[in-house]
Amino acid sequence: MTGVAYKGSTIQDSNKSGHVSYVERYESGSECSSWDQFGNCTGYSPIYSTTTHTTGARITGTVNSISTVYVNGQPIASVSSPTQEQWVADPSPSPKLGGSIISISPGTSGSGSGQVSTGSSTVFVGGKAVSSISKNVTTHLSTTTPITSGSSNVFVN
Repeated sequence: MTGVAYKGSTIQDSNKSGHVSYVERYESGSECSSWDQFGNCTGYSPIYSTTTHTTGARITGTVNSISTVYVNGQPIASVSSPTQEQWVADPSPSPKLGGSIISISPGTSGSGSGQVSTGSSTVFVGGKAVSSISKNVTTHLSTTTPITSGSSNVFVN
């Protein structure tokens, strides 16, 4: 048996691979830009290229239950209880070819709401399975990760 999850229970950090894409502009060569009277090149200008890189998003969060049933003074979590989540680009976008980043999508951080996706097969509140430590959450970025904290004295199968 594991401890009942409730409002404020944490979820395990999760990573969404490739969530952030960014464009780097870099110098890829040079070309002649001026000539002398004999046709010899006397000056060069850089040629720029762009390439797209991706990085992941590290998601953290907590359960945000609104149940009317309480454990340890907090509303219990059940299947479909919402979660409050934040994400940050991880690792942070950085130039790989000595250039500069000219765009990042969707950004370097954000937030959203996922939901508890699994619960007990035998304990229900309001027709919904009660959730507990180690049961899963589906994050707002569609990753699956377990609940990592909850009650230390109220348990569920």
